[in-house]
Amino acid sequence: MSRRIKVWVIILSMITAAGAAVIFNTRAEGLLFPPAYSRPLQDRTVSDSRGHLAYLKGKNVYVYSGDRLIWELPKEVRAQDILIADIDHDKREDLLILCWKRGRYGRSRPTWVVMDELGWSQHIFIYDMTDEKVKAKWMASDIGVHALSIKYEDDILYITDTDGEESRWKWISWGFEKL
Repeated sequence: MSRRIKVWVIILSMITAAGAAVIFNTRAEGLLFPPAYSRPLQDRTVSDSRGHLAYLKGKNVYVYSGDRLIWELPKEVRAQDILIADIDHDKREDLLILCWKRGRYGRSRPTWVVMDELGWSQHIFIYDMTDEKVKAKWMASDIGVHALSIKYEDDILYITDTDGEESRWKWISWGFEKL
C-alpha cells in the first residue's frame, strides 16, 4: 500500500473514531453513568434527635450512632442529597436520600414491566433509623424529575430541579403527592 493511501486510511479512521466517541458520549450519559448534575452539591452532615449522624461524603452515606458506624449506603446506589425529618408523621425521624441507581425499579416492579431498564435513574429512598440499625422503609421508583437538591419544611418536601424550579411534595399515606 502506498504511503498516501496509508495516510488517508489513518485520517479517515481518526475521523470515524472521533465521531463515534461524540455519539457514544452523548448517549452514554444515563446509561453508563449518571448525568453530570447527579454529583452532590457539597458534603453534608445531618442529625436526628436520638443522636444519629448521617454523613453525605462524595456519593456515599454513612450513619453513626454515637461514634459507631451502623450503616452505609449500598455501593450500587449513589447519593446526591440527604435530610432527616419525620416524613411520614409517625413521630420518628427518617433518613431521606435523593439518589441514583441502575434501573427504574427494584426487585418489585409493575406487572407490565418484564425487565427493568439498565440505565441510571433518580430515586428518593426513605430509611427508618433505630439505635442500632437503619432499615429501608420506602423506595421510590424513578421520580421523573431532574432533581438537584431536596429540603423539608413545614411538612412539605421541596425538590429543586436542574432549571432552578422548585416543586412541592407532601407525604400522603404511602408516598409523595405533588402539590
